[in-house]
Amino acid sequence: LASVASQAAVAVENAQLHEQRLRQLAIERDLELAHQVQQGFLPSTSPQVAGYHFFHYYEPANQVGGDYYDYVLLPDGRIAVVVADVSGKGVAAALLMAKLASDVRYLLASEADPAAAVRRINDSFARPDWEDRFVTFVVAVLDPALHQLTVVNAGHMAPLLRRGPSDMVAIGEEEAGLPLGVVEEYEYQATAHTLYPGDFLTIFTDGISEAMNASGDLY
Repeated sequence: LASVASQAAVAVENAQLHEQRLRQLAIERDLELAHQVQQGFLPSTSPQVAGYHFFHYYEPANQVGGDYYDYVLLPDGRIAVVVADVSGKGVAAALLMAKLASDVRYLLASEADPAAAVRRINDSFARPDWEDRFVTFVVAVLDPALHQLTVVNAGHMAPLLRRGPSDMVAIGEEEAGLPLGVVEEYEYQATAHTLYPGDFLTIFTDGISEAMNASGDLY
């Protein structure tokens, strides 16, 4: 009996491990599909604007995540550059990122004032059942005809504007408001900046600022 029981136990354990592996493979397939769907929310090409060059880079820590960026072409020839970071990671953050993408495209295109558009986006996220979820968000609206940049920041790292080879300034730090989803009907402030030939604007998430080298030093 002991010998038969030992062999049976091995067979049962192997069957259980096989079943667990099949479930794990199904989860991995679902996550890969979710990754492909999430990539579909992000722009695959940069906008073509005379006198300007755009570059973007995106790599999630896991198969899906909460980082988001987009280019939104506005009706009057302006273009909005959006970068955001949903709190948390994984599928839950990715689902909120998908909702954010939908709201951003609609509200930025339908609301001429960027600060008012961000307020409306915030209202859609300020829900009591999402009390532990928020989004840091920044939008830079470029008017290429006037070379004017309007920035609205909702709790995100301040964009960095480089003028010349060594002059670097974090723009809109003092005017930055609360992250999206924290307080309903929050009034956001916009800051205006004139762009000159050679200026370089960088908008990033904490994947850049919290990156470390081999010694553990923050970038």
